[in-house]
Amino acid sequence: PAQRERERERERERRRQTMMKVNAKRFGLGRLGGRRYNVCVRATPLPLDIKKVTPVGGRTFLKVEEIEEQTDGGIFLPDAAQQKQTVGTVMFAEDGVGFSVGNKVVYSQFAGTEVEVEGAEHVILKNDDVVGVMPGADAKDMKPTGNGILLEIEKEDEKTSSGIFLTGSTKEKPSTGKVLAMGPGRKNDEGKVEPIEGLSVGDSVLYNKFSGVDFEAKDGTALIVIKDHDILATLD
Repeated sequence: PAQRERERERERERRRQTMMKVNAKRFGLGRLGGRRYNVCVRATPLPLDIKKVTPVGGRTFLKVEEIEEQTDGGIFLPDAAQQKQTVGTVMFAEDGVGFSVGNKVVYSQFAGTEVEVEGAEHVILKNDDVVGVMPGADAKDMKPTGNGILLEIEKEDEKTSSGIFLTGSTKEKPSTGKVLAMGPGRKNDEGKVEPIEGLSVGDSVLYNKFSGVDFEAKDGTALIVIKDHDILATLD
């Protein structure tokens, strides 16, 4: 038992170091889409006799997908190249939140509190931090939750109106996109879902560039999930 506990401790430390390196390299001070989150760098191990966790206060409980330690071709990745997963399987959810036990969902990168239950990593999140339900492996098929909206981001301009080609550092991040999917809406104080108004799938929109959570589809298409209040205008 003591040997197993030491091995578990070494594994937790390795994962903690991995997450710290990846977060520092990819997101600096933990900034994602213009919002700041408390960075979760270590899962808190719960006592071994704990078998069930029931969140309270409008929260959900997910089992986190394992970190991939090798590529499809079998090449093992160094710690710095492994990425913290933001996909998990719902273990507990309240009724009427847009997802249920067994669903695979994506969530905000730096949200929640990570805990270890029976040797597996889990995370406790606010319901609003669940970005969408994943019916398959492609982010294009994501079903946003609440008042979330999935957009396909317009490609960056490759050159200026005068014909000067832009390099990566001088390209302006686009803030326009096409609506691919919308969540059912947000609950009001009375518990009634208020549908998103004024938008339809296929609309071109202008949105707040400092908002949202970025994703990439299987074909490389840039996507973003934002809240309805971050839509500034529709474009014709």
